[in-house]
Amino acid sequence: MILSYSQYKSYIECPKKYFNEVHGVEPSEKPSAYFSLYGKLIEMFFKTYTNVIVKNQTELTDFMVDKILRKMWENILDTNYVVWNDPWVKESSEQIYNSVYNDVLKNIQAFSFWKHARSEVSINIVLKKTFDTLNCRLDFLINNPDGTVEILDGKGTSKIGKPDIEQLYFYILMYLLHNKKLPDKAGFLYYRYQTINYINFDMQTIVDYKNKLSIVKKAIKEDKTFQPKVGISKQCKWCAYEHNCEALIAKRKLKSEKKKPALPFEFNGGVLSFSPRGLEIL
Repeated sequence: MILSYSQYKSYIECPKKYFNEVHGVEPSEKPSAYFSLYGKLIEMFFKTYTNVIVKNQTELTDFMVDKILRKMWENILDTNYVVWNDPWVKESSEQIYNSVYNDVLKNIQAFSFWKHARSEVSINIVLKKTFDTLNCRLDFLINNPDGTVEILDGKGTSKIGKPDIEQLYFYILMYLLHNKKLPDKAGFLYYRYQTINYINFDMQTIVDYKNKLSIVKKAIKEDKTFQPKVGISKQCKWCAYEHNCEALIAKRKLKSEKKKPALPFEFNGGVLSFSPRGLEIL
């Protein structure tokens, strides 16, 4: 069994979604990548920036940043499906690009950890007892000059909401299994706000999470049906398999049938008056 954090989270949210993702089931409607465009571009840039540009001690001008980003942006737009006329699309391609460009410059200036960081660091662990494989990819692994180690996960969200702390627990556990010690810090880097929010953890926190992870792994192995979990509106609304899910379609149909029918109203062509006494036909 191979398990990443995204697969772990998918199973907890909806076993059917996990099954579809693991087995490569294609959604009936290809999902638009619109909401991930900002994150894709800024993560692509900082991977190159930390692993190549900073390591080569290359000084970047604003013009050079723009040139690098433009090339990356063209590649992203060429390789991702985006529905630009969807009703929830609020920014054009150029507006998204400009947001990333400005935030790149701000983040470079705001933090000094770049020269001590590596980006997109892969860790793969084969568990001795079960031979299961856990894998993850850290956005940033920072080895500070004072010997301390930090794990940062980059976030392109427009709001600093409630973080998915278990994501960092998973990364910390992976680092612990690989290096036989805990990192000193772990946090979320919010690109749009040039802010790092660190979380609190200790060995017992990670041991407790490891036990929960073991329970979920066992549940996945023993699951024979992978039943969908519907009812969380936001979770289902943005699921790539929204239009494939028979359980969700049936639930929505039942909900629509329970709605009160519209009251019949006959209009005779008179002028409607909305007065304090109520609706009147003049």
